[in-house]
Amino acid sequence: METGTSSSRSGRRLLVALLGLVALAFVLPASALASPTHFVKVYKVEKQLDLDGHGYAHDHVYCNPGDYAVDGMWRVDNVDQANPQIGVFGDMRDISVTRSYSDLQQGGDRTKWHFEIKNHADGRAQLKLFATCLGGKTVENSHQHWIKIRPKKTTAWFPGGDFSSPALGCIPGKEVAVGPGFKLLSGGDVWEKSSYPGNPLSSSWNWNFVVSSPSAIEVSVLCLRKQTGWKWHHRHNLKIWLKPGWWPNGARTLTKNSVQELRVSCYDGYRAMVGAFGVAPSYHGYIHFLGMDPRPKTRAFKFWNTDPFNDLPIYLATICIGNRTGHAY
Repeated sequence: METGTSSSRSGRRLLVALLGLVALAFVLPASALASPTHFVKVYKVEKQLDLDGHGYAHDHVYCNPGDYAVDGMWRVDNVDQANPQIGVFGDMRDISVTRSYSDLQQGGDRTKWHFEIKNHADGRAQLKLFATCLGGKTVENSHQHWIKIRPKKTTAWFPGGDFSSPALGCIPGKEVAVGPGFKLLSGGDVWEKSSYPGNPLSSSWNWNFVVSSPSAIEVSVLCLRKQTGWKWHHRHNLKIWLKPGWWPNGARTLTKNSVQELRVSCYDGYRAMVGAFGVAPSYHGYIHFLGMDPRPKTRAFKFWNTDPFNDLPIYLATICIGNRTGHAY
């Protein structure tokens, strides 16, 4: 004959199970309770630089402690007007950046971007220096994940004139090349003419330079791991996108005989972290790169096309990094 005993026991077992689930919620790892994605810390730093005629600057910009400087750039804003009638010559084309690289390449401070610049004009020059910064960890959200970056560099020899460096590569499919840098080791002055991904995966990087005499140049990249470090038995993909994409995507036109700014913008929720541009060697004598600056989701490039008769083609792109990671896996 059935009694209330079995029903009472079933009720007690159910109550114990429910209490166990409640208790388990308090001892689960943080990953089980946290948001499925994490914010990624991305921002920029900048400083003003004034450079006397025929002057030289050795300067730096810094990200916050623990973060990475993942791209460094300059922008030539002005060179005091030339007055040939009184012996004052030169313009913005006479600014030569001889070194621009992450200090991590020298085994140093990963927050630091290094610049060395010469002003060959007679007039005083005004420039801006920038770096884009990536957090060393994801933003705190009950737990954090490490962002992984390693340096890579090589030395290229330029016999003189107009030459390209060999591609410098990270691990295809697993890493993205960021922080493209260069360091004049010996020789004459150098003018950067191109700096762009070496393949559609953006896992390698290429450069073009014009040098005034035979020169040795160290080129470098930072290899950014596309996945975060592990935490609580899971990790996340970083959202990384080359906008608008590999050549011929990104083809633009510079108007003849003018100084101009062209822009590339990322999608909403992304930041323009690394700039890329390509000038065909046949146009190096006409197209002069005057620098670029990062804006929250846009990279703005400044050029001077000195050809008085022709609009000229150029390639522009930016590596965009998402404000949030992908979901845990």
